[in-house]
Amino acid sequence: MVRRQPLEPMLDPVRLPDRLLLHKQPRTIEAVMASTRELMVTEMTTATSDETVAEVATRMSTNKIGAVLVVDQGVLRGLLSERDVMQRVVAGGRDPRATRVGDVATRDVVVVDVNAPLKSVLQLFREKRFRHLPVVEAGKPVGILSTRDFLAFLVEGLERFIDDSRYKSSLAGDVDPYDHIGGSYGR
Repeated sequence: MVRRQPLEPMLDPVRLPDRLLLHKQPRTIEAVMASTRELMVTEMTTATSDETVAEVATRMSTNKIGAVLVVDQGVLRGLLSERDVMQRVVAGGRDPRATRVGDVATRDVVVVDVNAPLKSVLQLFREKRFRHLPVVEAGKPVGILSTRDFLAFLVEGLERFIDDSRYKSSLAGDVDPYDHIGGSYGR
């Protein structure tokens, strides 16, 4: 269900390829981030303002997601999260079968552009304490980014970087890390 751009292996553990850099001068792995386009979920579950919270909550549960974009005729109208359902419906004593999504969804939604660097997205997540951010391109909703997806992306990239560094270090020490049998391939 999640479509992401595949990461390519790191070519050098210290200096990264220029195409992966945010800035013109070379940077180390700590300073490099990809764009939002590479991480966002594009196969989104959406809702309309006139659907009931019960209908949408069931869809959220079935799809194991924590938020849906509220979209009416291609226009982003809001975001309905699990937190919205708990605070504005359940704790508010409202009937989810009679409450419309448009009445309880967060309306003033902060969005992020599809080409935004992930460093700026992380800053938004931290400052605003969001767990989900709608992604837009030319003002139209094209995806959603969650802190869970963001963290998984960072961990995967870091693990790949560490593995690549260990492999290159082993090769530099004239040891083949994949030679588990003890053969030396003609050495």
